[in-house]
Amino acid sequence: MGVKSQNRWKIRNWIFIIFLWSHPVTSQTNQNVLKLMNDIFTNYSSKVRPMISQERPLPLDVSFYLSSINEVSEVKEKLVTTGYIMLEWIDELLRWTPEDYNYTEMIFIPQNDIWKPDLVLKNGFKKFEELGGSFYYLAINYDGSVNWWPFHVFESRCAMDISRFPFDTQTCDIKFITWSHFVEQIEITKSSNGIQYYEYEENGVWDIVGTSSEIKKEQGESEVKFTLTLRRKPLYYVMNIILPVIFLGYLNILVFVIPVDAGEKMSFSVTVFLSFAVFLTIISTLLPTSSDNTPIISMYLIIQLIYGVIALIISAFQLRLHHRNETEEIPTFWIKVVQLQRKLRCKRTRKVDASDSNLKENEVQKIAKTCDDNREVTYVWNHVSTSIDFFAFWSFLITNIIITVTMFTVSALS
Repeated sequence: MGVKSQNRWKIRNWIFIIFLWSHPVTSQTNQNVLKLMNDIFTNYSSKVRPMISQERPLPLDVSFYLSSINEVSEVKEKLVTTGYIMLEWIDELLRWTPEDYNYTEMIFIPQNDIWKPDLVLKNGFKKFEELGGSFYYLAINYDGSVNWWPFHVFESRCAMDISRFPFDTQTCDIKFITWSHFVEQIEITKSSNGIQYYEYEENGVWDIVGTSSEIKKEQGESEVKFTLTLRRKPLYYVMNIILPVIFLGYLNILVFVIPVDAGEKMSFSVTVFLSFAVFLTIISTLLPTSSDNTPIISMYLIIQLIYGVIALIISAFQLRLHHRNETEEIPTFWIKVVQLQRKLRCKRTRKVDASDSNLKENEVQKIAKTCDDNREVTYVWNHVSTSIDFFAFWSFLITNIIITVTMFTVSALS
């Protein structure tokens, strides 16, 4: 071994010896911890706020660690989350010198054995419940800092705005307050970590798009509010509710394609109308009973129900006209309606010339009489019912497309 290698080993040995000398290895025994606990709890009472000067407020740091969103109930307006609260404060009555107890710097005590803040869920869905349990332990450091991590399933109230369902975004608050103490006794300070995630599991219906925390001091109370901004994943509702409703809306228009002589117009229209009523019942079970806001999809269903009623009225009136006696004179209004319908249909027919060798002479005369000279046509009530089908079909189709595109596009993009 060379001289340089020997020098390196000597230097390393000296460094190791100096490290051990400056950092003595200690091993606490149960007697050390027992003596420490007997000393600090001799005159300690969990009923007294742990401040030497009782005139000063006790600073309390509160952070929320979210594990999962279990449920967002629109009907009950309830948010159910799983996670734990991290609370940290200074207990001035539980301090010691680590060197006096073989360098014991931290101990763990059951939560009911020391003073702890009476923090409760202010906007809880049920009655007040104590955080944690008798089996929870708190970590106490030698400088008096106490850490408490009560794990809980929180059920909180959340007002829902379902006007853009299922493309809605909800903002839910989880509020905690010191119930018995005023801000002069316990002051919740700015949350050091706000909302954090602890082994978070994604929800199948909702995405978290934002979080925030806020401290409020109103009417002598100290409160911390954690806010979750949730956005619904609309795919399930689009596939199972919106698309079937839109398709039914266009089926409603097909009642004007069915010939009057088929005898199925009324039954078809009634069937589609009842289908809309069923979907409206399904949607009403998914949404809260509220008059403050109405979801766009419910308004769309109401419009489709109105369309269904109008289609039933038109079909009934149309059948009545169709089966009138042919000897009855047709009013001038209906004659003009039939003439307008023939002109509109004629515009979509290709122009023909009498010299066209591909057309027979009687076909040219028929087209000319139909398109150019309505006076040569003998009108019957069957022509009136056909004209009603023509105008009703295009009116319903155009307005339905405009309403569908407008309502769902605005709802999805806003």
